[in-house]
Amino acid sequence: MVKRFLFIILASSLIAGGCGKTQEAKKEPEPEKSVEADAAKEPQKEAWWEREHEVYEPADLPRELTEDEKDLMKKPGEFSGDQYDEQAAIEKLKELPDNLTAEQYADAILKLTAEDYHEDVQELIKFDPTIESTGSRPDEEIEEPTVNGVHYAILLDASGSMNAQNKGGTRMEEAKSAIMSFIDVLPKDSTVSLRVYGHEGTGSDADKERSCASTETLYNGANEAGKVKAALDQVQPAGWTPIGKAIAETRNDIPEDAGSAIVYVVSDGIETCEGDPVKEAQKLAAEGIEPIINIIGFQVDNEAQQLLQEVAKAGNGEFTLANSKQDVEKYWKEEYQRLMDAWENWRNEGLKEVQAKQQELLKKADSLGQAVMKKSDLEFKHAEALQIALSKEGIQEDYDITSKVWSLLYDRQQMAWNYGYKTSTAAWQDAYEGGNKVWQEIYHEGNNKWQEYYHKQ
Repeated sequence: MVKRFLFIILASSLIAGGCGKTQEAKKEPEPEKSVEADAAKEPQKEAWWEREHEVYEPADLPRELTEDEKDLMKKPGEFSGDQYDEQAAIEKLKELPDNLTAEQYADAILKLTAEDYHEDVQELIKFDPTIESTGSRPDEEIEEPTVNGVHYAILLDASGSMNAQNKGGTRMEEAKSAIMSFIDVLPKDSTVSLRVYGHEGTGSDADKERSCASTETLYNGANEAGKVKAALDQVQPAGWTPIGKAIAETRNDIPEDAGSAIVYVVSDGIETCEGDPVKEAQKLAAEGIEPIINIIGFQVDNEAQQLLQEVAKAGNGEFTLANSKQDVEKYWKEEYQRLMDAWENWRNEGLKEVQAKQQELLKKADSLGQAVMKKSDLEFKHAEALQIALSKEGIQEDYDITSKVWSLLYDRQQMAWNYGYKTSTAAWQDAYEGGNKVWQEIYHEGNNKWQEYYHKQ
């Protein structure tokens, strides 16, 4: 019993002694950490071949990018284009580890040699083949008798002097005949008004006030020759000549929805009612519809010619001296010839403009495509040289991997080349067909208008 008891005590002492040593060991200074250990804990910088390709982010494109276009939006490599330095690029490739896949090797080569396609691609995406002629059609600039929405206001002088004899009858008879010839060639969908002035009273001083106050619309409506003729038949030469008043009142004859108006004043003399036809012509010409006042003077003397010329000028129109019905008909023929010439000129200028724009677009489409294709060829030339260097420099000696790298680079070149070719060809074709279509439209429109006025002469 005693021996066992002592054994237990000794064992306890040993245990207690061991604990003491352990506590003392904990107080010893910890060893310093190595620089290598600290470096191992720091995040490693990404190697250049591991980084994602930087890409351009184009804005305001008319559509989403295709996968090929996204690939061509990658920013150029360090050794692209004129920056290509084969030896420097090979030195960069020597930094590559020897356990990369063919895809990684090909990607690394493209990071060095990729060309900059983004501007050409954006231009191809934004390419607009639309061709339009900017020339103003004669119906916008010229008093064109066949334009829809035009109102023709005819003011007929019914003063006593219109009863004077002329070669083919009285001046009034010839004026009426000339007006009807004009009505016959106006577009059927135009509107016409006939206003007379000076048709009441007589030429005596006693009737001057009444006559000078007389101006009346005898017809206003669709271009119906029978109704216009019936209205003309009522007119008989009578009194004085209130041209100013007639011009002032004719604004009431022009429909509110008329696109434009052409006012024809047929007279044989000057204002005799103290009116101011020049001032009234200016006022009328300042209206929103901008009417044109053309004056046809029958057998007028020099003083009347001067006044009527001033009225026509104030109304942005023309003065024509007519001594007979034939002269008035000649006037209309000249008008039609003027329009024929205008349409012919519009057609020729339009065709010239369209051809020039078409050629410009065709050249642009071809140039963009050629730029992409040439860059793809240059990129592949540089990439292929580096691919060959992979095995020659001992960077990559596995034939299968090296061969696959070449195939990947070639596929990239084919993709870029085909994109440039197909996209530019499609743009070229659109511009070619669009230009031809507009050319045909202008040609036929100009010819049809020319024929129309030719047959009216």
